[in-house]
Amino acid sequence: MQTYRTVAEVVDFLKTYHQQLQNFFLKYQDTVNSERLKMLLDYIRRHENNIQYVLETINEKDRDIILKTWIQFVPFTETILPEEQLTDPKQDIDSIVQQVFELDDNLIRFYDKMIHQAGVSGPGKEFFQHLISLEEKQKIQISEAAQQIKAL
Repeated sequence: MQTYRTVAEVVDFLKTYHQQLQNFFLKYQDTVNSERLKMLLDYIRRHENNIQYVLETINEKDRDIILKTWIQFVPFTETILPEEQLTDPKQDIDSIVQQVFELDDNLIRFYDKMIHQAGVSGPGKEFFQHLISLEEKQKIQISEAAQQIKAL
């Protein structure tokens, strides 16, 4: 038997996931000694907050169409946070950026799956495409911020 969910339920899950990432990076930020790492983790945490805000403020015009769409549920299996890796005190900026990119790539793959679900309307597809664009933009911004922080 197939399990179906509304896009609203998927969005609620994603908001929770991004909140967990924010909390995770805040907690990790408190454990590192390097000011550069603290700066990078704060930057990443703020990006997670921005994406969470986007999820909470879906375009009013298409909000009902997007959120009430029923889709075959695709489990988001890439949600396991790499806590044992990311909390390694010997981490450097490059390894953290690489791990954050892996998390972003997992989200991009998930959003792409959502775009290709039967029943997802034009506005729904545009919404998930927008989330892909945000993740890709975030990767570029984090990479640039990491380079600037390393140059300090």
